[in-house]
Amino acid sequence: MRLSTKFLLFNFLAKGIILLVFLAASPFVLRYFAIKSTDRQLFEKKEEVMAIIDAEGMENFISQENPELGFGSYNILKEEYILLEQVPQLYDADLIFVEDRILDDESVTYRVYSYAFEWGGAFYLLEIGRSLQTIQEIESIIFRILLGTVFLFFFLSFFLDNAFNKSILRPFAQIIDKKLSHIKEPQQFSYKAIETSTEEFVLLDESLSEMMRRIQKAFNQERIFISHASHELKTPISVLQTKVETLFAQEGLSEEQMDKLMDMQQTIQKMKKTVNALLLISKVNNAQFIKTEEVPVHEVLEELVEDWEAMAAEKNIQLNFKGAENYILKDSNRSLCLMMLRNALVNAIKYTPQYGKIDIEGRRINKHYRISIHDNGPGIAERLLQQVEEGTVFLKDVDKDKSGFGLQILYKVALYLGVKVEIKSNSSGTVVNFEINY
Repeated sequence: MRLSTKFLLFNFLAKGIILLVFLAASPFVLRYFAIKSTDRQLFEKKEEVMAIIDAEGMENFISQENPELGFGSYNILKEEYILLEQVPQLYDADLIFVEDRILDDESVTYRVYSYAFEWGGAFYLLEIGRSLQTIQEIESIIFRILLGTVFLFFFLSFFLDNAFNKSILRPFAQIIDKKLSHIKEPQQFSYKAIETSTEEFVLLDESLSEMMRRIQKAFNQERIFISHASHELKTPISVLQTKVETLFAQEGLSEEQMDKLMDMQQTIQKMKKTVNALLLISKVNNAQFIKTEEVPVHEVLEELVEDWEAMAAEKNIQLNFKGAENYILKDSNRSLCLMMLRNALVNAIKYTPQYGKIDIEGRRINKHYRISIHDNGPGIAERLLQQVEEGTVFLKDVDKDKSGFGLQILYKVALYLGVKVEIKSNSSGTVVNFEINY
């Protein structure tokens, strides 16, 4: 999982848990404050009624002729009411409670403030009530507002956090993409600094560049050694080959001596081939080939098939060229491109049995130009493919005389030319695909 995704998930889940706890507690909190607000309003109403009584007397509420009738007032929606009645004695009443009242055959739950007091030598009981339905409706409205706010917060938070994480981690993503993801050789590494104001990313970028410089230096030393060693080996090998050829020219050699000279000559040829391969790999690794040519890939394929058709016919192998769509590979090297494709085709011809078949095709697929060479030979060992692709150890299969140099050169040249190589092999055959981006 990507680092930015982990940050996003953590922020989203952390905020989500906090908001869900808040949302779960909000009905109780809302009810608590709603009740407190209602009680405060009931107390204020009581103070207003008492102020009116003190200022204007009890006659505004209870007539002196019929005090037993008391006073009662409900608003039109029965949301609030006030009751004032004369009582025979002074109750110990200054409290708030919840009570159901039946009004017009309808039960209404009220929050009631009851207050007993003495005025003008008589005792009175004042009740002020407020419907809880109103409180519940207000709670419901506020809860829906909170719920909508929470979902809106989730939505905005997700996109804002995502945008912020991408903005903050963009330099890190550039380091991964441009400097690490597609680097198979040290010379492909880009030392250009990534633009960022984050100190940690600056330090990471500089550390990677310094590390790659040390690796590049070690690789260069190794390649220079291989190049020099290959050049130095070519001279004694040429001398040995000349001496063997001189011995062949001598008269009176026995059959046994001729056989030994033939073995020596074959050994020298293998040594020469190995040294040339090492030298070529060294030159490719050191970028000693120019890439300024425009290579018509379709023409290279046609030339390749024409050159090796005779060799395939000698082994009774059907070389099936399905055609190649026109494509020009720019900023490349024709000889290296030909060598890369030739190695794949030569391997296919070499290891395909008699009366086998090799299919060659070049065509455009999506945004790629794909060259495919497919044979029905015995396949290539997975271990050999893996080690050759990684550029580690050259294997030697005595039974099939496979050293891996041809494939190694193929991979190195493809990497240098910016061509992606994919080899699929099993017991029923091998497919070598070369993919070139437009």
